[in-house]
Parts: sequence; C-alpha cells; structure tokens
Amino acid sequence: MITFQSRQKNIRYADIITRKAHSEYPHISTSKISSMIGKDKVKDMFFGYMSLGYNLKLAGERTKIDIDEKNTYEYVVESLKKGLGNCYEEAKLAELIAKINGQKNIYSAKLYAGKGLPKHELAFITDEKVCADKFYKFKNKEAVIIDPWLGITDFAGNYFKKVRTDFAKLLGIHPNAKPYLKPDFSCKLSPKKISVYKNKYPELIIEKFKKVKI
Repeated sequence: MITFQSRQKNIRYADIITRKAHSEYPHISTSKISSMIGKDKVKDMFFGYMSLGYNLKLAGERTKIDIDEKNTYEYVVESLKKGLGNCYEEAKLAELIAKINGQKNIYSAKLYAGKGLPKHELAFITDEKVCADKFYKFKNKEAVIIDPWLGITDFAGNYFKKVRTDFAKLLGIHPNAKPYLKPDFSCKLSPKKISVYKNKYPELIIEKFKKVKI
C-alpha cells in the first residue's frame, strides 16, 4: 500500500507546501464550480451576470488593495482570506510559502498544452537555470511540480502524464498534447518583501521545514 510516508522524501517535503497552499485559507474556486454546474450558475451565485474574469479583481477590491506587480502576493493572500481563489492564487501562495520558509528555487508557472492561451497555473522546483521567456518540458525528475488546485505533488514527467489522462477534460487539454511550462516572472519577491510577509503572515511558516532538493 502506498502511503504518504512511503513516498519519495522530496515529494513528501514539497507536498507539505501543496497542502498548505490549498487549505490554509478555506476558499471557493469559481473555476472548479464552473466545471461542475456551469458558468451561468456561478455568475448568479457570486456577482450577478458579471463576467467571471472580474471575480478575483472584485475580491481584491474588497480588501482595498491596489492590484499591481508590487503587491501581488499580498493581494493573493487577502483574496484567499476573503474566501475566493483559483489556480493562480494557489500557485502564487505556494511560491510565497516556499520562499518564506527558505526554498529559493521555486517558481510559479503557466501550463500550456498545444496552441492558444495557458490552461492552468502551478508552481515548480528545479535546480536548472530558469529564464522568464523560455518554455520548459522537464524530463521526469528534473523538477518537482506543486499543484495545490489539482492537489498533485509529483515529479514533472509523472505530473504531465496525469494532466493529459486524468485532468484533460477539466483543463481543456487534448490527451495527445504535450504540456510545457512558462515561468511567471510578472512579479518578484525580494528578500525584503519575503521578510515583510513572514512577519505579516506567520501562519505560513512551516516548523522544521526541510528544503526540497532536485
């Protein structure tokens, strides 16, 4: 029987970040609800007939925060605290949690598969040099994927296989498509900012945190 303790140790360490990013602040994902009951019903439940694209923006406005690159992570935390968040917010929170706890080589990223817009957002840890404008098709153990929204923590190759088979319909991915990642460097976390967020959100500190090594 496969248990949490029997999993590869770095996957176990990374999974702590995944779980914390998903469950630290109980929230609703409009994307997941949309896949179950339809977008129109979700619009009725939240903001009348407004576009779903404005949902999280409105959540941010309720926190009285200007949404820009300088305070993206603060917006993410406060939006999730208000009870609303999707894959983007969870991926950014995973990155923030990891960096607050000393993990430096973690990046949030957009998942692409085939042509068109990105399908999803997640975080990954790798020892490779990562560039903002480059696409990455990691081989299996070149990166650990942290995906709080789907609840997956695994090596890249295993993860890409899962999204093609188990989550293709949910993410709008063709089963034969080859997923790849583009790191999201739209906002930065300086050491000073990390220190500020560490003091402001002590609940994100993981006691006896062990860094993930690739």
